[in-house]
Amino acid sequence: MPQLNPEFFVSQLFWLVVTFSFLLIFLWRISLPRISNVLKKRERKISEDLTAAKELQLEAEKIQESIENKLKQARSDASEMIKNSSITLQDKVQAELAKVDKELDVKINKSEETIEKSKNQSLSKIEEQINEITKLTLSKVAEFEVTEDEIKSAIKSSERSIN
Repeated sequence: MPQLNPEFFVSQLFWLVVTFSFLLIFLWRISLPRISNVLKKRERKISEDLTAAKELQLEAEKIQESIENKLKQARSDASEMIKNSSITLQDKVQAELAKVDKELDVKINKSEETIEKSKNQSLSKIEEQINEITKLTLSKVAEFEVTEDEIKSAIKSSERSIN
């Protein structure tokens, strides 16, 4: 093997130094600065993205807080509107109930008057019928005639004793 032959050691060492020197200079002057620039750019980009993300997060929190405040306000407004509507409806219902009560009172009073009138008419007809029946009965049973005034006074005195 030629690489183990001592006569080629010097030339191999020379080319080794040249190659490693060239590689070292290439890496030190060209590759490593480029890699360093790329890493710096990545780090700067990451830090900018993190800063932007934090700003966006703060902005999103502010927006969320404003949305929550608006929702609370909307809920309280809706609650107030419901309460006002309920009070308004209760007032309207009370007014309608009062109106219906008045109408029913008027109808009840009219019905009472009609019933009372009908009762009085019925009682007067019954009295007339009683007078007629009494008159006919007395004329058939007894031979004397009784006037209507006498019959009425007798019926009234019997009504007082019954009541």
